[in-house]
Amino acid sequence: MQFNSVEFIFYFLPAFLAVYHLCRGTAQSVVLAVGSFLFYGFAVEWNALAIGLLAGCMLLGYLGGLTVGRWRKLLILLPMCLLYGGALVFFKLYVGGGLLPVGMSFYVFQLIAYLADIYRGKISAEKNPVRFLAQMTMFPRLLSGPIADTRELARDNRRPHKKLFTFHLGLQEFILGLGLKVILANRLGGLWAQGTIVGFETVSTPYMWLALVTFCMRLYFDFYGYSLMAVGLGHMLGYNLPMNFLEPYSSKSVSEFYRRWHATLGRWFRDYIYIPMGGSRAGTARTLLNLAVVWAVTGFWHGVGGGYMLWAGFLLFFIILERLWLKKYLDKSRFASHLYLISVIILSWVPFAASGIGESLVVYRRLFGIGGIGPTEDFAYWAPIYARLVGLGLFFATPIPAKIWRQIQKKPLADVALFILFWVCLYFIATSAQDPFIYFDF
Repeated sequence: MQFNSVEFIFYFLPAFLAVYHLCRGTAQSVVLAVGSFLFYGFAVEWNALAIGLLAGCMLLGYLGGLTVGRWRKLLILLPMCLLYGGALVFFKLYVGGGLLPVGMSFYVFQLIAYLADIYRGKISAEKNPVRFLAQMTMFPRLLSGPIADTRELARDNRRPHKKLFTFHLGLQEFILGLGLKVILANRLGGLWAQGTIVGFETVSTPYMWLALVTFCMRLYFDFYGYSLMAVGLGHMLGYNLPMNFLEPYSSKSVSEFYRRWHATLGRWFRDYIYIPMGGSRAGTARTLLNLAVVWAVTGFWHGVGGGYMLWAGFLLFFIILERLWLKKYLDKSRFASHLYLISVIILSWVPFAASGIGESLVVYRRLFGIGGIGPTEDFAYWAPIYARLVGLGLFFATPIPAKIWRQIQKKPLADVALFILFWVCLYFIATSAQDPFIYFDF
């Protein structure tokens, strides 16, 4: 069961919301905790290992929070964080065997942030076990984030916002995210998949560029759509979850892009790895070392394959280049900096999308016509089919749609448009194979 499934939209969500909003106080926390475990059970098809691991991590987090809150000693915090990290490393190493439980990467990071912030004195340990479970397992962000600020999460958990406006806002966000997923992301994914079937060594250079552009759009709208749906669900429950995407393709540098793309994960790495290691306060050499560690962890977080390390190393190279020399030139021209950013980001997704370093090298050779451009009949066939989708993708990757939406969001026209969009989404859900969210793999 996923956010974009009929079972979730027509059965689970209405029943859950009805019971949730009929309750108050602790009873509401009970409903949220139980509902979240039920949702997770359906999402993992009642896999005993995944459910047991979630329960065990939550138990350790609850008891660990009380212990760290009482003594606030690094020697208490560190073993708990290492245990969480070690469990994540163990399952990541066996991800090829399908052992990584869905959502583990996200809820483990949320629990580490919770313990670390208790140690720092930013928050107090939650003594009520039911409220703790509701706070840490809430289903809108359990599987793929966003990773919430622990102070805001604790505040909302004690006093969720119960306003019709907040619920209405959440419903709007959920439908918009659903549209990005099922109308754009799912339909844009076909060209790259087609290339993997026929073999990228056989496609033409123009086809390879078109396939890569559509993959970039699919990845963006898939995860942006999920994140927007999660924020919307949070608002329906009275929680303010953070936005995960802040118009990243409007950035002027790679560094800025990754402050806007999957922003909550970037903040987690900054607050719990980069800054504790010294950040940029200890000179250039130490700063570059800290950046290298962060990006090595980022690559491993996404997967253990060499392609993910190549992706992380590729981005690290340009981030270091910007810090040492390039940024002063990028600041002089918005057009040149944006062109640079788009070029680097598109090329960086190759090892992320390909199945290993070998296939990545094949894709790069086809992109740059090494060995010949090849017959372009494949491009001539597929380009007209994907032209409208690519055009829509380019438009919705700009800040323009968000500006238009802010102007009409509170008008009746917005709800009429969303009503139509919702039923169009259901048509695509009903007539297409269910396409899982990409970040369920990480």
